[in-house]
Amino acid sequence: MLTSTLTVMSGATIGPVLPIMSEAFADTPDAAFLTRLVLTMPALFIVISSPFAGYLVDRFGRKKLLLAAVLLYGFAGSAGSWLDSLTAILVSRALLGVAVAGVMTVCITLIGDYYKGLERQRVMGMMNAFMAFGGVLFITSGGILADISWRAPFLIYATALFLIPAIWLLITEPARSLPPKDDQTNPRDRSVSLLITALIVTMAFFGMAMFYMIPVHIPFLLDRFGDMNSTRIGLALSSFVLMGAITSLNFHHFLRRLTYPAVYLLCFFLLGSGYVLISFSGSYHQIFLGMVIGGIGSGLLMPNSSIWLLSEAPEHLRGRISGMLTTAVFLGQFLSPVMTQPLVDAISIPAAFLLVGSAVALVAFLLSVILILKSRYRRAAFPFRSGSR
Repeated sequence: MLTSTLTVMSGATIGPVLPIMSEAFADTPDAAFLTRLVLTMPALFIVISSPFAGYLVDRFGRKKLLLAAVLLYGFAGSAGSWLDSLTAILVSRALLGVAVAGVMTVCITLIGDYYKGLERQRVMGMMNAFMAFGGVLFITSGGILADISWRAPFLIYATALFLIPAIWLLITEPARSLPPKDDQTNPRDRSVSLLITALIVTMAFFGMAMFYMIPVHIPFLLDRFGDMNSTRIGLALSSFVLMGAITSLNFHHFLRRLTYPAVYLLCFFLLGSGYVLISFSGSYHQIFLGMVIGGIGSGLLMPNSSIWLLSEAPEHLRGRISGMLTTAVFLGQFLSPVMTQPLVDAISIPAAFLLVGSAVALVAFLLSVILILKSRYRRAAFPFRSGSR
């Protein structure tokens, strides 16, 4: 659980420092855009590395990859505390992304190995809650340290090195099954449903791209109020993550009452509503409220995606399937500023939140229509199904 918090720390820790960092490298061409890439550069290399991490997890085991990934994480993440070039910092953030790919893939895979059924739902929710609570801690700490120096938040990454002894002593390598032979008659175990897998990874990509508008653009939106320091920005970002943590912790209760698609519907409806509220906000407190509403929705995204995908994945493909989800999630993170910054430049940050919030709400509406039509079709096709026995 503690190891899983490293994934959210990779970006969240330096969110509050972006405006200050942009000023520090003001002489660098395209400094405003490049400092945003400092936040999301790990995501690009997570996308590139995750398929390989998934293969390595299935081929060589979980524990070795996790140890190597955490070691690289500690050194690459903290390099920004002493590097003097924005280009060099971007390189170190790329290496951090390689490390996060290993950490994220192993964490999801181990939960699939160790737990099943309702217990898996509960533990996956706990893992995402740990990630979110870690985000609250790291964002707040990053904001406080940023008031001392923009370099100080990078030192938080070095704390990952303290997890290495615990991983070595406490993580056990699960027994791995061999893939089924071609002549065995179990096609469901030999292949994953491509349609369901495509749906899940698309939803994860889309949701994470929208999610990452918060750390990328909210610091700059709040900075326009004038009397804003990094601590207050960090607290605002933490409210979004905190509400997500609380939702994730109770995720298994949602899944008892809702289907996987219905959970996505609720997730996108709340995200869209929060973003629309942010777009009309004229004060710090109004933005804070919008982030609370959106944060509740964000807490449903990752546990729903992870559990649904793990339920579809045969045991011998869990690492690779987890790598696919990791790729989708962090591709959304990386492309978030690439997709939304031209929109911000063309209109404004509030207008961009309005447009994106409306798009997210449209996705929720389309999902609701699909679910209603599917439910009516089932009742028409099987009118006596529920009460016949």
